[in-house]
Amino acid sequence: MGAMARFGGCADEAMSDNKSHMIDQDHLREMIEVISGELELRPLLTTIVQKACELLRADRGSIGLVKAGENLVRIEAVYKMPPGELGSTARPGEGLAGVVLRDRKPVLLGRYGEAPARPLGGMDEDSVVGMPILWRGELIGTFGIGAGPPKRFGDNDLIALEMFARHAAIAIHNARSYERDKKYAALQERQRLARDLHDNVSQLIFSMSMVAQSVGAGFSKSRAEGEARIARLIEITGLAQTEMKALLAELHGPSDEEGSMAELARRAGLAAALRRHAELAAPEGAAILVDVPDDDSLPPRQREALLRIAQEAMANAIRHGGAQSVTFSLTQAADAIRFAVTDDGGGLDAKTPSGSAHMGLSSMKTRACAVGGTLAVKNRASGGVCVEVALPAL
Repeated sequence: MGAMARFGGCADEAMSDNKSHMIDQDHLREMIEVISGELELRPLLTTIVQKACELLRADRGSIGLVKAGENLVRIEAVYKMPPGELGSTARPGEGLAGVVLRDRKPVLLGRYGEAPARPLGGMDEDSVVGMPILWRGELIGTFGIGAGPPKRFGDNDLIALEMFARHAAIAIHNARSYERDKKYAALQERQRLARDLHDNVSQLIFSMSMVAQSVGAGFSKSRAEGEARIARLIEITGLAQTEMKALLAELHGPSDEEGSMAELARRAGLAAALRRHAELAAPEGAAILVDVPDDDSLPPRQREALLRIAQEAMANAIRHGGAQSVTFSLTQAADAIRFAVTDDGGGLDAKTPSGSAHMGLSSMKTRACAVGGTLAVKNRASGGVCVEVALPAL
């Protein structure tokens, strides 16, 4: 593995023969599968960091890329790091990334507080590991993992992180190669349009189908009820047409098609768009609660991303989970902004989702990563599913 810098005099204490610290082959295979199937760099690196933290039983991590000709590292992917770390830069000798940039070799620190010119606060007692990301001998990035006491990293952790760093180098090289390729640009655009079609238009078509099936029952109640359901069907159809026109317009350039759900979110706020979507897309009898402030102060891109995630999560809850109630909530704290979609449905299947459900989960994750966030999807103890997006604090 080459020379390694150690600080704090705790390396011998950190070494352990515990087999739980050895490289987990299942985690490694999973990471390779992710690399082979993901072409967008930031979501891919975010996944690698998360899997590395799980493997090393660490609390947080980051990957930085070396900016050519500037001799600095820019943090491009993070997992549970302090606010502001994503997008930050470090020069040689500044913090863990800067030490790796300067020395071009692995770094093991018993206390992050001993790192020279460290840029981050609140992590002084963490044990941290830094690893260079090399492609054909060239330093292209840095890998950092940290954990609070009593965790202490050792040589087995360095071996595992070195393995992850090798795959990160492959991912970076492949993504950069594809970005220079016009075919990749076309594929990336097709994937984006496919996500938009899946997350929005297909959900509206599903709602149209549900309303259409209820028209007969509406007329059985009364003529007024039947006509009201037909009017709702026409309204949803009109919105679906607007969304399709907006997507088609984007083939020729950015569009703010008036009347689209995305335009409503960007202009009037996330809460207004969620209420509108609930009015049109929620099936009869479903209870939809929007616990989101009207003055959310989110940037337009984050509003749109959260709207699309909410649309997909609500559709999954109702279509696949049989949920009768769905709640959208947004909370803003000092360390992060959290958006959650919770339901009372049947919960997640223990098996890996496939088909439309798999595409939906992948789409939500990609959208969260694209605006600097992370996505977590898990079953609730009380039943149903919680989809949560964590964004850096404003």
